[in-house]
Amino acid sequence: MWEVGGRWEADESKDNTEVTAIQAAIELGVTHFDTAESYGDGHAEELLGQAIKKYDRSKLIIATKVSAPNQTYDGLRRSFEASLKRLETGYVDLYLLHRYPEPGIPIADTMRALDELVEQGVVKNIGVCNMTPSRFSEAQKHTKNKLVCNQVHYNVQCREIEKTGVLKQCQENDVMLVAWRPLQKGVLLNSPLLDELAKKYSKSPAQIAINWLISQNNVVTLSKTSNVEHLKENLGAVGWALSAEDIERIRSEFPDQQEVSDAVPLSYEADIEP
Repeated sequence: MWEVGGRWEADESKDNTEVTAIQAAIELGVTHFDTAESYGDGHAEELLGQAIKKYDRSKLIIATKVSAPNQTYDGLRRSFEASLKRLETGYVDLYLLHRYPEPGIPIADTMRALDELVEQGVVKNIGVCNMTPSRFSEAQKHTKNKLVCNQVHYNVQCREIEKTGVLKQCQENDVMLVAWRPLQKGVLLNSPLLDELAKKYSKSPAQIAINWLISQNNVVTLSKTSNVEHLKENLGAVGWALSAEDIERIRSEFPDQQEVSDAVPLSYEADIEP
């Protein structure tokens, strides 16, 4: 839902198109929708709430996020109530910390608020975004509930989470790694290697790039499009798998690999000492 209904401020100019796109996704079998209180200053949540009204809520996985400045105990509770109101639902399936809490906000207070929401039944699962392994472990220490995911920037070009051990941590602890920006805003589609493998598998380069992610253990991905044809193409990445050899070939041979995200690098200077 990033850039649906605006970036950091609400933009209502495409509301009808966006609602139609969300509903088209549901009709095509999409069940996982990822949003945040900061997307469109809350308008993305409002549009998602409007779009899902006529569907069986129990069949959908709705994830939203609380921003780092709002992760005090009271701030998180207020943020959650506001998100729930905008989504017009009685619960969320996944509530995420969008970042590690800002300096001065004790992680113990943040996690206590999350635990209470789980106890009340209004949050089904909790997770985090953009966290190093040590920050993830620190957050997990302060909750009795399992952190089910870490949402990070990961694709065939951006490999920060391989280099820093995030992927390994997720795979070894049965945590889902939720990869965002799987196509690097379309940059990846001009790749001779992906072109070659697309011909081999009779798929498109985009489908190869997405399948490379979801063929790995404990990895899923999010892709955003309001174009129904692009959505159908993305869904063509599901239901088959690259061979182990081709997965490793992409891992080792894809050119111009980035060891640090060009969008949201993990915060090493402020990292928690293990």
